[in-house]
Amino acid sequence: MAKNLVFGTLLLLLLVLTCSEATLTFSATTPEASKIKIYVGPTSVLADHKTYDSIVVQLQDSRGTPARAKEDTLIRLSSSLTNVGDVDPTITIQKGSTCASANFYATYTPGTTTITATASGYLSVQASITTVGPIPSALAVYGFPPLLPADGGTYNAVVVQLQDSSGSPAPAPIEGVQVTLSSSNATIGMVDPSVIISGGSTYAVASIKTTQNATGSAVITAIASGYSSKQATITVQQINTQPTSVKVYVGPPKVLADGKTYEQVVVQLQNAAGKISQALQDIVVTLSSSAADKGTVEEKITIPQSKSYALAKFSTTFSSGTTTITAAATNCTSSQATLTTVGPTPSKLAVYCAPSSLPADGGSYKSIQVQLQDSRGKPAKDPMGDITVYLFSSVPDAGNVSSMLTIPFGETYATGTFYAGCTAASTMITAQTSGYSSGQGKITTYLIDPIFLDVSVTADSSAVKPEEQTALSAYVAYNGSTPALSATVKFSSNKGGNFSAITDEGNGYYTAVFTAPKVSRQTVCTITANVTKTGYESAAGNVTVTVELAPTNSSTTMRLRIVEDDGNPVSDAAITSEPTDNGVNLNGITNETGYVTFTNVLGGDYTIQIAKEGYDTKTETIQFIAGQTALQTVNLSKASSIFSLPVIIGIVVAVVAVIVVFLLIRSRKGEEPTQQPNYQFKPKGGKKKSSLAKW
Repeated sequence: MAKNLVFGTLLLLLLVLTCSEATLTFSATTPEASKIKIYVGPTSVLADHKTYDSIVVQLQDSRGTPARAKEDTLIRLSSSLTNVGDVDPTITIQKGSTCASANFYATYTPGTTTITATASGYLSVQASITTVGPIPSALAVYGFPPLLPADGGTYNAVVVQLQDSSGSPAPAPIEGVQVTLSSSNATIGMVDPSVIISGGSTYAVASIKTTQNATGSAVITAIASGYSSKQATITVQQINTQPTSVKVYVGPPKVLADGKTYEQVVVQLQNAAGKISQALQDIVVTLSSSAADKGTVEEKITIPQSKSYALAKFSTTFSSGTTTITAAATNCTSSQATLTTVGPTPSKLAVYCAPSSLPADGGSYKSIQVQLQDSRGKPAKDPMGDITVYLFSSVPDAGNVSSMLTIPFGETYATGTFYAGCTAASTMITAQTSGYSSGQGKITTYLIDPIFLDVSVTADSSAVKPEEQTALSAYVAYNGSTPALSATVKFSSNKGGNFSAITDEGNGYYTAVFTAPKVSRQTVCTITANVTKTGYESAAGNVTVTVELAPTNSSTTMRLRIVEDDGNPVSDAAITSEPTDNGVNLNGITNETGYVTFTNVLGGDYTIQIAKEGYDTKTETIQFIAGQTALQTVNLSKASSIFSLPVIIGIVVAVVAVIVVFLLIRSRKGEEPTQQPNYQFKPKGGKKKSSLAKW
């Protein structure tokens, strides 16, 4: 009893230790969330009032390893400068996930804002994102055109533009900018008292009303709070009717290289002295741009009869630079003006990984952002069209990437997919495309879940002849789904044979060629693929390959069944064959089910004799094909008899009847027999049944 108690106690202790060890092992690979972290990618975007999916919040353990949420986790987000950009107020990290993404909403105001993330039970964390664009700081005023007729008409000829410190156009903030206008000489020209440059626009157009027959100049002044003021002069002249030239004006002379269309080219009729003239009839003006990659202008416009000018549209591209606008008309001297488009020129690729820490769980994550940038690292747009970017992972076992992605025309970046492996490692993601410098980003994967190796083995042919070959393939995967790369695979056979060197085909497939052993009878080989990989428990998978003997020189099994005409089996029937050329003689006895089996029978014709007492002996020729297991049935008839059973029964009945009649007659005569005959029926003893052979 004491021994049993001690044994039970030790067994219980062993179970407790085993369970404790399993629990500790699971905890070691399943990190507990203790903090949150914000990732931003890309870290800078255009101040273009667009939405960017560029904020990711992740749960991590104390070592910075991704951790899975045990329940839905609510994250609250805020932006320190909402005039620069705002963020989704809340996101939820779903139960079982490690992270969730949020949108960032850019404005037209460049700057840097801090994104703060808070969650119950965790310390708040922060990260910054920058919006890029020219910062408006000054006003510029242009006459468009600067010469107007003294006809009392109203003309949209005053252009007010926002500019940065370098004189480049800059968009107005979302709320817009109200500009106050004044004229130094209202008798010459009366300008609109104010104009609003709407949010996202760089300029606005105000009207000016000239007086009838009064000529002279007026200085137009533009004022707005927070911006330096500028002035422009507009001259009012008497109109003449002798145009000899066309004059090109652009207003403003600089625009953003943003792929938009602006009505900012004006063509005016003038005489030889440079005074404005009016058209006596419609005049067609032909226009051209010297650098179509920077921008294009309407090819033809018409200055209507009795008018002095007309406007033309200029369409920008995403390529910045200067182009010359040329205007020409019949019987008029042509002229030119330069127009400059302003914007960043892309020259390189940048790779952002958000988040840069991921679980090694075989999952797919939209965590790769590839951005076009100029030489200063600011986001930029390709001027020509879509950009195809090719991606590479330096350590595919840690994770791979979508082979390519496309940055759409007019966009600065695109997002690619990272396919995590099941190995804890770091990998460099490289982005390449023609005409741009390459970019790189780093992702590290961590084992946070239990991972096991699974192996499945297949053979091209499941049946081969001795010393023939068949190709083997072992697919190795983590938890049955994610391909296991760089594993060590060894093939073995329980019945011999040889294997070629193993080839790593990639994507979890490992192949070899199996050469079947030389055997004298059919053999089933169980082929096992044993797989090992550092950091994981070994695994094995198997497949069977049958080695079949060749039909031309192989011996196989012949089976016969002897039955009566009614289908009942005939046991103890002797089977013998006549001598054959191949030297094989058959000799056997059927068992109780009528079967007899002969092994190692070569192909050919066999003449056999079937004999059993009480049956007619039968001779049968059987054609046997080597390489097959054949079953043939032969009918055996019972032997013929003079007296059938009914006849015998009839004779016995007749004899008994005669005896009975004889006894009755004597009884009537009163005669006593001196001796009673002794009639005793002794059944004839049958032959003892022989033992049955088993087949």
